[in-house]
Amino acid sequence: MSEIKTEFLKNGEREYKYLSLGKGKNLIFFFHGFPDDAGSMKRLMEIFSEKDFTCVAPYMRGYSSGSNVPVSTTVSIAELAGDLKFIVESLKAKHKPERTVVVGHDWGAIAAYGLANLSPGILDALVALSVPPLPTFLKNLFLYPSQLVRSWYILFFQLRSGIPESALLRNDLLRRLWEDWSPGWKIPEDRFQEVSQNLKIPEHLSAALGYYRGLLTPENFTLWNSSRELVFQKISVPSLILAGENDQCVATSVYRGLESEFYSRVLYKVVSNAGHFLPLEAPEVVAKEIFSFLKVDFK
Repeated sequence: MSEIKTEFLKNGEREYKYLSLGKGKNLIFFFHGFPDDAGSMKRLMEIFSEKDFTCVAPYMRGYSSGSNVPVSTTVSIAELAGDLKFIVESLKAKHKPERTVVVGHDWGAIAAYGLANLSPGILDALVALSVPPLPTFLKNLFLYPSQLVRSWYILFFQLRSGIPESALLRNDLLRRLWEDWSPGWKIPEDRFQEVSQNLKIPEHLSAALGYYRGLLTPENFTLWNSSRELVFQKISVPSLILAGENDQCVATSVYRGLESEFYSRVLYKVVSNAGHFLPLEAPEVVAKEIFSFLKVDFK
């Protein structure tokens, strides 16, 4: 098997770092969430590279040096969707694939939903892991108030003066999030340390928290309004939505009724015995479900 390579893509001042593997006729992107980075997609990349896919796992905005230029302390969904659009279009032009698939986990899923509405014509399929469409999430939030308790960290991250940053840099909160969101699953220590070291870079951590601050306390209300308009459109790209049965970050109950947010074919499935970090906890199961959805043989 070929080795995973680290490559870079420039968009003016901004530079995107990404991992790549394979030279297949189909192109698949893996976008990570929080608290995480592209390294958590390596096992999925290995599986798909053996099935005629060229695999790309970008570091999301702020998670690599030069990706949050010019510097912003809040990040909007509209900006993230624009990032994904640039990355996908640029690498489609380079590889000229037969099919293009985007897989997003956590914040990567939120950005991918945005991309599907911003530029649906560039995708053949969308796969979202561990997060439902935001309109579905918001509708169910008041029906299932226990989710408000699970989402406590979103409000905590709105604090300034370095309070959330300090808690995360001490590693106790960072480890707690991983353990709480995937109970009973043993975190790969090398993966945890890699993520921890990446988030110890001040500008990386500031940008990562900026995603959450952009939701509730944005600096730019024009971008916030653009994000709102983007998020509340119905999706027309064929989509697969996967949730972990034991996910303690986003409960399976808040996925109910998600079909109403799609014009396209959509399939929702729950992954048994898995929590929030599906790319790490159940990569083979995730891959099998994606292959089935795409009608690709899985052996």
